[in-house]
Amino acid sequence: MPNADERILGLLLLQADPVPMRALVAHLVELGMQVDTVVDLEAARASFFGSGGHDCLVVAPDVRPSLAHKVVHSLRAVDPRLATATFGPELAKGRAVSRTARLGGLHPSSRAGQGALVRFLRNLGR
Repeated sequence: MPNADERILGLLLLQADPVPMRALVAHLVELGMQVDTVVDLEAARASFFGSGGHDCLVVAPDVRPSLAHKVVHSLRAVDPRLATATFGPELAKGRAVSRTARLGGLHPSSRAGQGALVRFLRNLGR
C-alpha cells in the first residue's frame, strides 16, 4: 500500500491473454497501483485518453510486435515521456529509451519479473 506521500501510479497493461498476467496485476493492485488492461490499439487509446494518461505502458509477453509498436508510437505521440516496460517484444528505441525497461527474459508471474517491474516503476519519479 502506498503511504500518504506516494502518488498512485497509473499503468496501462497491453495483453493478448489475461491469464499469464493475472498474478502480476494482482501484485501491482496490492501495492496500490491503478492498472487498466487493454488488448488493442483502439482500447489503449480510449483508456489512455479516458484516464488522462498513464505513468507507464506495460507490454505482456504474448503481444504481437506490430501491435506493441503501434501502441507505443500512438501513445508517445501524445506523451513523449511515457515510460514503457515490456515482457514481450523489444520496443522502438528513441527519446524515451531511458524510460524503457526490457524484461523479456523474465516471466510476469515470477517473483523476479514482478520485482524487476516494481523497481523500474519506483524509480520513474526519481
